[in-house]
Amino acid sequence: MDIPTEAPAPAKAESPADSIGPYRLLEKLGEGGMGQVWLAEQSAPVKRHVALKLIRSGIYDNAVARRFASEQQSLAIMEHPAIAKVFDAGSTPAGQPYFVMEYVPGLPITRYCDQKKLKIRERLELFVRVCEGVQHAHQKAIIHRDLKPSNIPVTELDGKAQPRIIDFGIAKATPQPGADQTLSTRGGAPMGTPGYMSPEQADPALGDVDTRTDVYSLGVVLYELLAGVHPFDSRRGQKQPFDQVLRQIREEDPPNPSTKLSQEKEASTATAEMRGTEPRQLVTILGGDLDWITMKALEKDRTRRYGTPSELAADITRYLRNEPVQARPATPGYRLRSMCGAIA
Repeated sequence: MDIPTEAPAPAKAESPADSIGPYRLLEKLGEGGMGQVWLAEQSAPVKRHVALKLIRSGIYDNAVARRFASEQQSLAIMEHPAIAKVFDAGSTPAGQPYFVMEYVPGLPITRYCDQKKLKIRERLELFVRVCEGVQHAHQKAIIHRDLKPSNIPVTELDGKAQPRIIDFGIAKATPQPGADQTLSTRGGAPMGTPGYMSPEQADPALGDVDTRTDVYSLGVVLYELLAGVHPFDSRRGQKQPFDQVLRQIREEDPPNPSTKLSQEKEASTATAEMRGTEPRQLVTILGGDLDWITMKALEKDRTRRYGTPSELAADITRYLRNEPVQARPATPGYRLRSMCGAIA
């Protein structure tokens, strides 16, 4: 369930009570299968706006309660500037569990970058910080499993963009992880958001999900940040049936970002303008290393994908430094061109 990243709607939804402890409920921000998220005003010991998440009345059982508690614990054990913080937890008088977390009134990362007309370098620098946050979660044995732009809102602190990863509602924890280990969980039906699921998430018969599923989702977000369109969008604004989306994820290879941008001729001018450049120049910038990096993150065979978010971030950092990237075969000629090249 997403916490909307724009101002909440003015109409107040029904609530279990006007207040829960020191938290006065203001507006219902979102609702999913498990719970509701409310914008609330905390009165003590400090006064501030927070996001309060509680299990929806009448639907919770032991399994839902365990999943809710798992999300709370997942957030509580993480301490990273790119991950929303948990402040408090408890139960309502009616017995509904809740927890209180940082309210992030930002925009989804893709929309923020477009609104600010960030250049490719600036987008990549912001994306690297997201990768670092996801890596931190993995080091705490937490796999997010639902990374997408709306779950990566960007706010500003002292005039600087700050991404915050939210919504660990379908996250999975694994026991005794090592910082560099690949973590695994077993699942059943597909869980996640169509279009951002990894091929292994989209295959109910497989059900084996590890940290590389988050790498794939990060790859989709990176693709959108670069090309301004989803990898599998055939027509802007046209939604496809759920089973068709899953089939595409499992079986089809999307075009690389530069090719996709070339195909989106009608929208390429606006896309380039939001990145501070011209369509032809943007295609040139995306071609080569950025195509290779993005498509490696989107490999259907996860053994060929980046093993961790930090590996993805490291390759982007190499690109930003004009160093050879690992996503591309490092021939002598390529290494020489990388040393002499420059990026916009």
